[in-house]
Amino acid sequence: STGTIKGNNNDHVISFDGKMLGISSSTATENASNVFTVPITGGEPKRISKTGPSYLHGWSPDGKYLVFVGQRNNDYDIYKIPAAGGEEIKLTNAPGLDDGCEYSPDGKYIYFNSVRSGTMQIWRMKPDGNNQEQITNDDLNNWFPHISPDGK
Repeated sequence: STGTIKGNNNDHVISFDGKMLGISSSTATENASNVFTVPITGGEPKRISKTGPSYLHGWSPDGKYLVFVGQRNNDYDIYKIPAAGGEEIKLTNAPGLDDGCEYSPDGKYIYFNSVRSGTMQIWRMKPDGNNQEQITNDDLNNWFPHISPDGK
């Protein structure tokens, strides 16, 4: 159960320790998606993001941060925010869509997809947003990286 938060979309993730569920949802009074957390056993979710639209995609392995895609100023970028709530931290600033962010299991990188090089390609960066580097480079559109548990 996610209590009174019932507009849940397909953006949800279980914490690495298996105790919490992060969800993206609109509310009865706000149509824009926001990020919430709730115990894996259910309950009334806690709102984490202050501004929408915000679409959750990943949880840091240490449980301290959530990463999400936020639409701000007519652009979509990657943000992180403390899992307990707090101020969002903008990690990308390229024009166009940055999306599908997910931590590597070792916490050393955040992988994401971006159109910044033309077609949608897979990128990665350090958890502070530095050292953004393109991983795939082909004529296809590559979306939503999901890192294997062993990181390979």
